[in-house]
Amino acid sequence: MRSLYEQTIAFILQHIDEQQLSQGSQLPTEPQLAKAAGVSLVTVRRALAELAIQGVIRREQGRGTFVARSRLRADTATIGSLRNALHLEAHSSMQTQVLSTTARTANEAERHALSLAAGAVVWEVSRLRLFNGRPLIWELSAIPKLLAPDLGLHFNDLQSGSLYDLLDSRYGLKEMREEQTLVPRVPLAQEQVHLALGHFDWVVEVSGVSYSTRQAPIDCFRMVFVAKAFAFRFSSHPSHAFEAVELTSLP
Repeated sequence: MRSLYEQTIAFILQHIDEQQLSQGSQLPTEPQLAKAAGVSLVTVRRALAELAIQGVIRREQGRGTFVARSRLRADTATIGSLRNALHLEAHSSMQTQVLSTTARTANEAERHALSLAAGAVVWEVSRLRLFNGRPLIWELSAIPKLLAPDLGLHFNDLQSGSLYDLLDSRYGLKEMREEQTLVPRVPLAQEQVHLALGHFDWVVEVSGVSYSTRQAPIDCFRMVFVAKAFAFRFSSHPSHAFEAVELTSLP
């Protein structure tokens, strides 16, 4: 069970979401928050101090407490690089830190997702996404080594560019579609370390498989988002699509 301090942090974050408070919006006073959450002023002040350290709010002497940043909007179903899926504000910047690129034997789930035989080898690419210096997404990708034999030699390219752009330009593996599953949950120990999470934090895991233009699986991925930093957007598509073709007259 979470402590009162952790519950109060969750209460304040929920209040920001429910009231749709954007960057610069003012929060209720400390006594008002304490009454609404059913906790002491000491607990509220501790919770606000923690959120201020994280950059979620800012506290101004004599003026009050304000939302310091809005949630980033994420449209994870967008094909291509992650940057295309995020609605970054003008003052926001995203950096990629490649933690490792390792060749290893595919596990059972990866073999099933990527249609691989027992003993097949995959490249595991571990990347951290930082926004204005804050780690907010941890990504793991498993790519069949048979499709990208020398991927491990392109460590520096992955630091500065898109994995999918590299797969397309060097190996002809152009992504056409993805199948995704989204699950909110408490973070695992390794995720807490990579994303500098507190005990009260949650994550949203987006996992799935990417397919090439030939409908062959090319990547089994897992993206772990810091839940409080993102709002996820989804769009529906018609069940049937019609492709336009050019008709030419016969000679």
